[in-house]
Amino acid sequence: MSSVVTGSAGLLGRCLVQRLQERGDVVRQIDVVGGPDTLAIDLRDQAALAAAVAGADVIYHLAAAQRMKPQFRGLSEDAIFEMNVEGVRNVLAAAERHAVRKVVWISSSGVYGVPQTVPCTEAHPTEPLGAYGRSKLVGEQLCREAGARGLDVTMLRPMSLFGPHMTGVFPLLFEWVRTGRPVYLLGSGTNRVQMTSAWDVADACIRAATAPRSRGAILNVGAAPERVPTVREQVRALIAHAGSRSPVVCIPAAVLRTAARALNVVGLSPIVPEHYLLADTTFILDIGAARDVLGWEPAYDNVAMMNAAYDWYATAGAAYRPEPRAALKVLDAIAPLVRAVW
Repeated sequence: MSSVVTGSAGLLGRCLVQRLQERGDVVRQIDVVGGPDTLAIDLRDQAALAAAVAGADVIYHLAAAQRMKPQFRGLSEDAIFEMNVEGVRNVLAAAERHAVRKVVWISSSGVYGVPQTVPCTEAHPTEPLGAYGRSKLVGEQLCREAGARGLDVTMLRPMSLFGPHMTGVFPLLFEWVRTGRPVYLLGSGTNRVQMTSAWDVADACIRAATAPRSRGAILNVGAAPERVPTVREQVRALIAHAGSRSPVVCIPAAVLRTAARALNVVGLSPIVPEHYLLADTTFILDIGAARDVLGWEPAYDNVAMMNAAYDWYATAGAAYRPEPRAALKVLDAIAPLVRAVW
């Protein structure tokens, strides 16, 4: 089978490409970053994209701009939104033009916003909190419209991804644990937040490409809801796994939101609105539909996937260490005081 993977240099892209190659697929890799065996294509370039997907059986569209990714950090919220929406529109148009059999697109749990009911089913109201989530919601509508024209599209809504080559907010946590510095929790840590392994999402993508009932489906993807611990339990399990002496420090959610909003205005916040507005919220998806439609079952629970991602990070070297941004320098400066009073 001939497969195209957009966003192939990212966390999910690397896992999916490996899974596809293991089963013998011919894989064309596309990423704005480029690299060995990877076509450097901006998905807003319609001609280059159309040429790259010609003859493909399946397109796995994973690529998306997000401010937590280093290569997109300088983009505005409007630019993030426009880049993501245009990418979806062009991928769908290229698929239709070349009669691609199947498109599997990665949306996000970010379309739900603040959960009103837990666990969230796919029928939960969609009220995204930032440009990334809004772009995913518009992308879903574009996929539905393409489906109405006859294109076979499946949309997956995963929770936060864990695995090798992670970027974003969680390497901050890993670095605190690796160096024995205090670990700062956003809120009390008694809430529960589901995660998902990039390997599990890769397997769901491959199943979605062939499952007969996946046509037009929107499916939640995450770890088994019944095995999600509290955030505090999750972090303590990681600290124990790493053999670290990091203390756990809870920052009141109201204080965090106020500080993060102010830092976000001037571009200094290490987290985006989707993080600080959900800081002390329980967020769990119902994955029953994915289990039923795809015959899929997550292999990793929250603790196992975080520990595995940490092990990769701990040996990955300086290239993956978080940048010492202003807000993080402040936390580092108060770390000795935190240890003294803990």
